[in-house]
Amino acid sequence: MSKRLILIRHAHRDTDEPGKDNGLSGKGNEQVKRLLKFASDRLDDTDPMFISSPKKRCQETLGPIAKMTGHKMEIDERLTEHGPTESTSLYLARIDEFLDHWKFECPDTTVVSSHGDWIPIAVQRLTGAKIGLKKAGWVEIEYAGGECFLTWIVQKV
Repeated sequence: MSKRLILIRHAHRDTDEPGKDNGLSGKGNEQVKRLLKFASDRLDDTDPMFISSPKKRCQETLGPIAKMTGHKMEIDERLTEHGPTESTSLYLARIDEFLDHWKFECPDTTVVSSHGDWIPIAVQRLTGAKIGLKKAGWVEIEYAGGECFLTWIVQKV
């Protein structure tokens, strides 16, 4: 059995009020348009599950892709960025908890939108690879035979 995890870093956010949970900027909305075109090819012939961080910018990045495929998007608190009062050990534990959930409970294809701190840690914990990911970047990981493999990383779609 093989499973695929697609991790999408949220598109460019509106930074007019950095302390707020802002949605996407104009640049971010353009990035989402390109993601939609890319996703239509990569998600063809699949029945994916879509899961987003609760942050508005993640939901606005992933929501249109879920809608395009006729699926709903779930929100999962475990996908949010490292909180200012959260210990590192609790942060890493919730990332690990989500990754176990993906491996053992999610369907064959799962598409996630999260943050620039969360995704590199998840990739490293699954594959050992150290990456950086630009906004609206796309990473694919395959889980087969009890091992995870980094199969795609696209910095700009």
